[in-house]
Formats: sequence, structure tokens, C-alpha cells
Amino acid sequence: MMHRSRRRQRGVSLIEALVAFGVMAFGMMAVVGMQSTLRANSDLARQRAEAVRIAQDTIEASRGFSTLTTATGRTAYEELVDSYDTPVPGTNTSYEVDIDVTEEPAVSGTVAAERRTLMVTVNWQDRAGRAQWVRLASAVAGIEPALAASLVSGANADPVLAPRGRHRGIPTGAAPVGLGISGYVPPGQSAGAASRVAWVFNNATGVITLCTTTALDTAGLAGTGGTINATCGSNEALLLTGVVRFATGGNPADSITSMADPAGPETPFGVQVNQVLTGGTSNAVACFSEAQPNNEVRYYCAVPIPAAANGSRQSWSGAIAFVSPLALASSVTSVSATEFRVCRYHSAASYANVTAPLLGQNFALIKAGNGTVAYTCPTDSSFQPRTWLHQPV
Repeated sequence: MMHRSRRRQRGVSLIEALVAFGVMAFGMMAVVGMQSTLRANSDLARQRAEAVRIAQDTIEASRGFSTLTTATGRTAYEELVDSYDTPVPGTNTSYEVDIDVTEEPAVSGTVAAERRTLMVTVNWQDRAGRAQWVRLASAVAGIEPALAASLVSGANADPVLAPRGRHRGIPTGAAPVGLGISGYVPPGQSAGAASRVAWVFNNATGVITLCTTTALDTAGLAGTGGTINATCGSNEALLLTGVVRFATGGNPADSITSMADPAGPETPFGVQVNQVLTGGTSNAVACFSEAQPNNEVRYYCAVPIPAAANGSRQSWSGAIAFVSPLALASSVTSVSATEFRVCRYHSAASYANVTAPLLGQNFALIKAGNGTVAYTCPTDSSFQPRTWLHQPV
């Protein structure tokens, strides 16, 4: 009896061992399958990371334009267009890059969008032959590369900032009329004239190209198909602008606010720039003006500059002069109640070798006197803004 029991126990142990080996075999097969899946997922993750890098590189390359319009040997913003099926080699597969470019809606009065949306799609096949893709989107602004450093500039306390990403010397009323340029029809011109003066500004430098146009206003400068409704030559100019206030209600010395916030009343005036030319001759440059809120008039002058020589910016010299219909005082001692003096809020009576737009060249008109006492431009800066006598001198 005891002998048979031992033989029965040995047979059961053999069966248990075989079952254990079977379970272990299934387990090992599962481990092998898991390793295969992990390897495939790792491979796909590597391909996806590489595809993201390719998409990012494509976007950054699209931002690397050096000019807005097409130029030989340079990458241009306007050449940023749709592109499909561009092959790119990878580490363990090959990729194809698609670029979809969409222009943002143009601002009213312009002929070209100022920003383009970029959609970059990278396509490839994994080891199993399945189609895979990665897509990134971004926006590329059509800003002159010369202005790129302004994106990291600190805040400027100057109240005259640069709207629309362009030179601060461009009037805010100027409208974009093409890549890198803005157009402006100066105010105060006759609507019945066959043509009017038009200024086309370089957004990066603020330099003006002198033109003529049949457009009645700035909005009319935008033509069709990317053209400008203006006839332009090669003559260039620099802007000179500021405001004129009116402290004509009495003696400006009687009030500490007479020059800080002149209350009028307004009086008609003309303004021009007497430009000094080579050899001492002069050229009278007519200016334009328009009324503004708060009892002030803004004037605009485009002072011609010679053509650039050897790549250097040319300059102008001269002075601002107030002319008819202003009844200018006949002398510095005049006490006439019907004549006027011109006071300026800046120390420069004249300008020499100007190579950039001049802004904030502001003036105030005061009466010459009350018939008995002569009025003067206030100079006591402890009570009101410092001013200097500009005319008569």
C-alpha cells in the first residue's frame, strides 16, 4: 500500500512541472509581445519628435525674410506662399512638408495684408506602413526687418510712439498702401484741383517719396491689384511737423497756464520752411495744416533732401517761418494789439544737417501787445513752460 502511494505522488509532480512550464512559456510570449509594442511606440515617438522639429524649423525659416518685396539674392516676405510635398530626409524615415499660407484680411484702405497665417503639416509613414502627420500653426507679421529690434525695446516715454509697427515720423492718418510703405495726402488741399500732393513713406526710415495723385484723400491712394493711385518720381523729403497753439486772449504773463494750455482765440497763419541750399541760396517749402481738438492746429512740411550718395543719407538745413495771413509784429518792440509774435517751445531757432523726421516742433502765437504794453514770450520755467521768441527777430 505504501509503495503504490509513492508512485502516485511522483506522477502528480511531473504534471505540475509541465503546467508550470506552459504558464511560463505563455508569460514569456507576453513579455516578448510587450517588448515589440514598446519598441514600435518608441520608434513612433522618435519619428513624431523629429517631425515636430522639422515643422518648427520650417516656421522659423519662413520668419527669416530680409526684405518685404522680392529682391535678387534675398528672401522676401511676399514670397511666403503655399508649398506642398517638399521631401525632407529623416533619421529612420522620410518626411514630406506641406505649407498652407493664408493672408489675414487687409485693413480698410490697404492693398496688402500685414500678417500671414502659416499652417505647416509634416507627413510620413511609420514602420507598419501607417500614415502619420504632425501639424503646427503660427503667424508671420509683414514688418520691415529693420524694425525687428523694436520688438525688444523698452517702453519709450516719448508720447509720439510708432503705430502699426512703422517709423514714428509717419502721420497716424497715413494708410498702408503696399508692403513696407504708407501713403498720405496732406490736408488743406483743394478738392477741385486736377491733382494733389501725395507723400509715400518708407515704413522703416520715415523718408518721403514726393508724388502727385488724383485721389481726394488718403483712403483713395490704395489702387487695385497692389498698385498705388499716385505718380511718384525719385525726389525724397523728410517730414517736419508740430502743433501751433494760441495764447492770444491777453498778456501771457498774467496767467501761469497761458502757455501750458493756451485758450485762444485762434488766428489765421501760414507756415513754410526756408531751406538753405548749396551756395547760400534758399528755397521756400510750403507746408500744410489742419485744425485739431483743444484749440490747436497741426502743420506738416516735407523738406526735400538731395539724392543719397554712396549709400549715405543726405540732409537739409533751414528754419521754420510764419508768414501771411499772420499779421506778424513789425519789430521786437511792437506794442500793436493787431499784430502777433511767435513763441516756440524748443530752443532750436534753425536746423542744420537734419537726416531724420523732426516731430514735436511746437509753437504758440501771442499778441504783440495791447497798444501800450509789449507782450513777450514767457521764459520763467518755474511757473509755465519755457518758451523762446521765434519771430520777429
